[in-house]
Amino acid sequence: MKDTINKSIKTVLSDRGISILLIVNIIVFIAISIFLITSIKHSEAQVITRYTAYGVANFYRNHWYSLFGYIALAFMIVFGHSILSIKLVSLEKRSMAVFFLWLTLGILIVLTALAYSIIKIASLG
Repeated sequence: MKDTINKSIKTVLSDRGISILLIVNIIVFIAISIFLITSIKHSEAQVITRYTAYGVANFYRNHWYSLFGYIALAFMIVFGHSILSIKLVSLEKRSMAVFFLWLTLGILIVLTALAYSIIKIASLG
């Protein structure tokens, strides 16, 4: 197991394109985390944390700290896609690994837009 992990790390570090994309994903995650943390406002009342177009109640309320779940979701996306990409590189599927790393950046941008809009709605209530 240890040899497999060391071999995968050496393979990834020897490929400059994959290494740069992994580092960019981590930097973007850190920037998004800082941005979302500074956007969340403390409130004693329950704030809007979800919106849906289905059903009678369109806005769902919860405690303000549940908005940190978006940061946890971003971490899971970055971590999961990075591990998957490293595994794909070790299986000699480099193009698929590059696709997943670029897809991660796209998903993080969409997640940030949605999370920020929900945080702005939460700051109103």
